[in-house]
Amino acid sequence: MSTVVTAPIDYRQYLRLDMMPHILCPGCGHGIVLKAILRAIHRLGLRREEVVFVSGIGCSSRIVGYVDFCTLHTTHGRPLTFATGLKLARPELTVIVITGDGDGLAIGGNHLIHAARRNVDLTCLLLNNAVYGMTGGQGAPTTPEGMRTSITPGGAIEPAFDACRLALGAGASFVARGLTAQPLQLDDLIVQAMQHRGFSFLEVLSDCPEFFGRYNDLGRGPEMLQAQRSHVEWLGARLTDKSFVPGLGLEAPHGGAAPAFTAGVLHREDRPDLGALLAERAAASAPRRSRPEPAPAAGETPSLSPGDGAPPTGPMRIRLAGAGGQGIVMAGLLLAEAAVAAGRNATHAQAYGPESRGGASKAEVIISDGEIEFPCADRVDALVVLTQEGYDRYVSLLEPGGTLVVDRDQVPLEEGVGFACHALPITATAQRVLGTAMGANLVALGAIVGLSGAVPVEAAERAVTARRPGGSVERALRAFRAGLALVP
Repeated sequence: MSTVVTAPIDYRQYLRLDMMPHILCPGCGHGIVLKAILRAIHRLGLRREEVVFVSGIGCSSRIVGYVDFCTLHTTHGRPLTFATGLKLARPELTVIVITGDGDGLAIGGNHLIHAARRNVDLTCLLLNNAVYGMTGGQGAPTTPEGMRTSITPGGAIEPAFDACRLALGAGASFVARGLTAQPLQLDDLIVQAMQHRGFSFLEVLSDCPEFFGRYNDLGRGPEMLQAQRSHVEWLGARLTDKSFVPGLGLEAPHGGAAPAFTAGVLHREDRPDLGALLAERAAASAPRRSRPEPAPAAGETPSLSPGDGAPPTGPMRIRLAGAGGQGIVMAGLLLAEAAVAAGRNATHAQAYGPESRGGASKAEVIISDGEIEFPCADRVDALVVLTQEGYDRYVSLLEPGGTLVVDRDQVPLEEGVGFACHALPITATAQRVLGTAMGANLVALGAIVGLSGAVPVEAAERAVTARRPGGSVERALRAFRAGLALVP
């Protein structure tokens, strides 16, 4: 990515005009940041289809709704997590995360640390207004000591987070700080952050006149911008008396007063980003996968080539349901791993209640020879239920002509249910072959593998052997094979 010379910017080409007028407060610095971001994208000559904005919750996250790009408005504190998955899946995209000091440093602080540690190739702009501006002006992780908020009328007594120092300590390969009072310099910092390969963290000091300024008698927007540039003694005393980067002092002023805190690029290093490391590992392991496997030892199950077995080429959607503690999630995981071992694509999704035992539990597995676009299904082709609650909840999702497997001692069925129904003694079989009901999940797994043909038996047994559910391969395989034997 390189800077290009472009025509003068028309901001309207990048905005969702139907979202105007915006709802930012008069004097809010976030509008200045938005225009700086758009100018940076314009300078880099990026097409809207190449850029994705990801935001969380807060005043800063509002601006993502105004830009006419691909956008994701995610849950509180999690934009970096969503952005990580997006970047790894679509590495060719330019992914920009817009977060705030509350969203990014409080509930989302852990995600910030690990995105920096992993060096994910993202650009993270943290708009720091020193307060929770969207929810009433409460104190934030960045509120300077002594400053008043709606919950600290006598002044904050906790030390403020140094966002740049946190990002640097966590391993961010690019760290910078900019000001809304210096929008042209902010343009340059955003361009540099977007050009950097790796995790780029840019803190932007963006004033909140409505709460932070009003509570602390700092004036309105113009007065607060002027304070950023030349009247920052109060910031120097409370926010920035730290050494953000060892040995880095204040820069000489470039026209006007120099800020009392360090701005500009604070740290830059070149090291492989997470996507590059994963691609390198995948390339290194590809030749090993293409080599012929050694012949199996006597009595060992032979390995499988892609396409072994004869399942349908279209997606097969299987849901397993029961109670917490029955191993439903494990059974679904084994089924998905067996499909992958057989050379197919598979996804595994799970859900369960807060109880360690009891409550509801389900696992959903999708198996396909082609791509799987979404890991959950509104309808299923096969349903395995070990409890009446599971049957009542999910039987309506079964496709006509689908396969229904129930534990006959737990789920009494009426005649004419309209499905290919198999009422099997699943828990009783586990009790018979293992001496305990623990293992009914493996019996159910054997039954659905035998009935559906979704995965080869050999692949399922390899998955069971690798996982050793219950701590014993022999007992686990005994339960699985007992489930197979229940199938006519």
